[in-house]
Amino acid sequence: MSLDGTIKANVLAYFSAKGAVPGESDEQKLSFDYLKAGFIDSMGIVEMIGTFEEKFDVRFEQEHFDSPGFSTIGGLVDIISSLKGS
Repeated sequence: MSLDGTIKANVLAYFSAKGAVPGESDEQKLSFDYLKAGFIDSMGIVEMIGTFEEKFDVRFEQEHFDSPGFSTIGGLVDIISSLKGS
């Protein structure tokens, strides 16, 4: 599995562990706007950031939080992938 595939699988697994992610396909799940839907609260966001920073050895910056992609699962995968340089 490629690094991007590993990141996608891990991020989807993280959100799936929090509850049922809407969508039948990975593509639909990746487009899910977890912030708009209130899927995780502010403390959950802090936990999520810490989890992904540790798991993928990356560091999120303010520009990532301000990015429109940050609010979707797929956007988060893209941000992590770019931080990993893949």
